[in-house]
Parts: sequence; C-alpha cells; structure tokens
Amino acid sequence: MAATELNFNADRNPLAGRVIEPGAFVADTEAFIDVRIERSKGKASYSFIGPGVSQNVDQTINLTVPHGFNVGAASMPHGIINNPHLHYTAEVFVCTNGSFQMHIGEHGEQTLDIEAGTIFSAPTWVFRGFENTGPDDGFMFVVLGGDDTGGIIWAPHILEEAAETGLYLAEDYSILDVNAGDDVSAAVTPTPRSELDGNVASYTDAELAARSIAPGELHWSDRALLSSVLDGHATAVAPVIGFGMTQDRTHRSPISNPHGFSVEWLRIEPGSSTGRHRHGDTQVLFLVEGDWSVEIDHTERDGAGAQLDSSPPVGSIVSVPDGAWRDFANVGSESALAVVVNGSDSPTRIEWAEDIARAASAAGFALDASGFVAPAGLIGGRP
Repeated sequence: MAATELNFNADRNPLAGRVIEPGAFVADTEAFIDVRIERSKGKASYSFIGPGVSQNVDQTINLTVPHGFNVGAASMPHGIINNPHLHYTAEVFVCTNGSFQMHIGEHGEQTLDIEAGTIFSAPTWVFRGFENTGPDDGFMFVVLGGDDTGGIIWAPHILEEAAETGLYLAEDYSILDVNAGDDVSAAVTPTPRSELDGNVASYTDAELAARSIAPGELHWSDRALLSSVLDGHATAVAPVIGFGMTQDRTHRSPISNPHGFSVEWLRIEPGSSTGRHRHGDTQVLFLVEGDWSVEIDHTERDGAGAQLDSSPPVGSIVSVPDGAWRDFANVGSESALAVVVNGSDSPTRIEWAEDIARAASAAGFALDASGFVAPAGLIGGRP
C-alpha cells in the first residue's frame, strides 16, 4: 500500500500532506471486483483520506491520518456504471463536474439524477450504484462515515458476473484474480437471499429526493460566521448535512440524520477571508471554484509548531487538524466556493482570534451562549 503518512516522531510536522492538489490524485482502476464487467470498464476510484472501501491491497492513499471519516472520489467515462453495492456507514456524493444518475436498489429499480453542485447522501443499508450520464470528465467526491467503514456488500448478481471475468473476493474482501493464479477455493460466495430479505432498507422516491440538495435549494446566510459582520470578511454558509459550523441560529440543515460528520457550502467574496479561527473538529475542504489562499497554524501540546501557507488550485483537498488556527481567503476576482466537512454530528463550536472577536464587539455583535451571532447588547443577562 502506497501512502503519504504523517510521522510525528520523525518530522514533527502535523501539516505534512494536508493539501492534496489534483496533480497528486492517483486513479485506481482496480479498486473493485466489478472493474472487468463490460459496462464498468474504465471507472476509476481515488482514496485521498483513509482507505475508503477499496478492495485493492495496492491502492494509493494520499493521507492516512484518521479524521473520523474517509474522503475519496469516483470518475468514469460517459455511460459507464458503478454497480449496486451496500454500505454500513454514511456515503455522501459531492458532484463537482458533469452529471450522474444514481441507481438505488439491488437492480437499480429507483433512479435519481444529480448534476454539478448537487450533494446526495445515500442511505445506509440500501444497494446503490451510479452511471455517468454526462461527459467523460464527470467527477464526484465521496465522504464515507467512520475511520473503519466496515467494507461493502455487493449485490449477489454482481459477484456472479465478476466471477465470469476471473475476479473473486477473499475472506478479507481483497480481490482474487484467477488470471493471475490466485487460489479462489475459499472465495466469498454471494450473500444468500435469506440474509438480504428483510434486512436491506427501502426508501420512497420522495425520501430519496429529499437527500439530494441541488444549488437552487441551498439556504445561504451572509451572517453565518461572526467575522462576516466585519469589512474584509464577506462570507456566506449554506448547510447541507448536520449542524456544521454555521453561527446563524436560523439555519436548518435539509439533511439532519447523523452521519458522523457535517457538510456545508462556504462562499467567500473577492478580497475577503474567514478570519483567523479554530475549533476542535477535524475539517476537510473541497475547493470547487475560485482562487484560494489557505493559512494553517498548528501547535502540538509540547509547544512544537508548524505553519502552512498555500495557494492550492481549484479541485484541491485541504485537511485541517483539530485545534489548529486557520484562515481561508479569496485572492481572486470571482466568488470562491468550497464544500466543508467537519468531523462531528454536534455543532462545530468556533473560537475566534482576539482581534476578530474584539472588532465584532465594537461593531455591536457577539456570540450567545449557544454559539450564535447576536446583537451584543442582548447578551449577558440584559434585563
């Protein structure tokens, strides 16, 4: 297994490998057992943070530091299909380019179309797959719940079709290849129908549609961060999954069931930044649009520190350790857009740098006891 791994004892740098640019993405075309089935040839998977659910023991992982969730991606040519399989933990698709049709059910009985800018949360314990219905450069980031996702169950007919191509699963669910001389005598057999019936979940079309949030369905707030009341910090947040980091008490996430992480959109206007802040959750940003500057300052308990000052290109992934100070800025002439994942089902409680908090107070704003932006004059037991 090839990986970029933080070695705290050797380099003492907790920020090593935390910015993953598109040039460092490694496509894995052998990640799953269905890659030789004709309708699935050419699909690629990526493991950016954590191993995900890949069944390829030789996969490349960009960053192996545990986050409480895994981050990967999927891409495939037009018309190619990722076949039905079942997850035990949350699986969230962030479509950033092209269009896809999600297939729900053991034989794809239900379908849901998603396009660039759409986020879809596939329920656990249902079979799902997807097809690239757009151009060949369609791309979806994928967030998986937990450091250990528990693997996946393939629809029985997929294992049968894969066996016809010479691919099987070992007991540890790695791939066995008859053509390479692997012994498949103890290979995993398709899950018995008696075990699937009554245990696989089902959802109505309306319930599935409610788990797909398109750009036009977002509830943006330009007062979602304390810093946004200040000049030079024009930002907006739109929740998608969970509580997230919004400090707007009117915000309600359209997808509220626990995932082990939250997902929201962050928009920063030209020349503005979030301002320096920190919190106790792991955090990952997908930089979707715009020109970004990222500053991270992390200090270990023994006082050893590390700084990162980067201008990553669009499409990059930025991982911020819990407890690190960070500031995200738009250095371009158009709005900058990112998807933010925070590793908690609870609200992410932000601590602002003293200069931000002091300036906000002077402007008449502060955070109430729940961590929401409010008029300073109404905070503190005012009679």
